Amino acid sequence: GKAFHSFKKVLRELQQEDSLYKDVQLISFHSTSKGILGECGQRGGFMEYVGFSEAVLTEFTKMAATSLSSNTLGQIFVGLMVKPPQPGDPSYELYQKETSTIFEALKRRALHLTEALNKVPGISCQAIEGAMYAFPSVQLPKKAIEEAEKENTEPDEMWCLQLLEETGIVTVPGSGFEQREGTYHFRTTILPPDELLEE
Repeated sequence: GKAFHSFKKVLRELQQEDSLYKDVQLISFHSTSKGILGECGQRGGFMEYVGFSEAVLTEFTKMAATSLSSNTLGQIFVGLMVKPPQPGDPSYELYQKETSTIFEALKRRALHLTEALNKVPGISCQAIEGAMYAFPSVQLPKKAIEEAEKENTEPDEMWCLQLLEETGIVTVPGSGFEQREGTYHFRTTILPPDELLEE
């Protein structure tokens, strides 16, 4: 697999090597619904600001303060996310086992889904790495593109709706993700259990 690289660590190393990077600003995000916790629907996360002045940080804090208070469960999940069980903690071995099982299942599903999608005529999918989603490209016939244009709909959106109507499979059109013009994609998840992906 691919190694994880902390953007903050890379930035700090670059700043030690070259003054060109001394004023680079970085915002990092993490949420409880993405990543190892995988608690979809549980709203919790954090942002870290690096290289910003106190004045700018004050404005970010003001913006955050105008939002609704975070929910209790979300706060608990963030605490677990940023401080998981450590060696010697009673739940450490169980946590390691569970996270290892989750990672292996995600890798297995990612590989299986990539292989399955690449067998479908007109669909190609790059290897899924570091996300819980696949973004396959789909080759649409000229007639389908013209039909979508007549309906004032993005061609990949029409394709996704047709897939939903015919199969019940929910996907998200790539046109919502700033795809390159003239290309068509859809987003799908690797989260369903293995037996559902088999279908």
